[in-house]
Amino acid sequence: MIMQKQNQDTLDIMRLLGHVFLLHGRPDQALVMLRALCVLVPEDKRAMRSLALAAIRSGQAGEASRVLDRLRDSGDPSPVLHLLDGQALAATGRQTEAERAFSQFSAARAAEAFTPASF
Repeated sequence: MIMQKQNQDTLDIMRLLGHVFLLHGRPDQALVMLRALCVLVPEDKRAMRSLALAAIRSGQAGEASRVLDRLRDSGDPSPVLHLLDGQALAATGRQTEAERAFSQFSAARAAEAFTPASF
């Protein structure tokens, strides 16, 4: 029981460090932390989305695209995937595709805002 709690605490600290590194302009350090976290907890979709963002900000758009593909394959419904995809595409100079992804993000967010659950 104690070991389980320590392991969970360690994972929470790794998530926090990845977030802090991203917030403070240290995407390379975030990338390392989030890669490790995703190896330890491969089903953590939030960590994978953060990993994709860290990869984009570190100039690793190809890695970001692979992570986003894995998220889509796992059925992640988050509209943020479109936003991250647009950023990765823009980073590789694929502006038309990036614009389409950004439009999909906007449409998905608008649809989310007007679902009955939001009232």
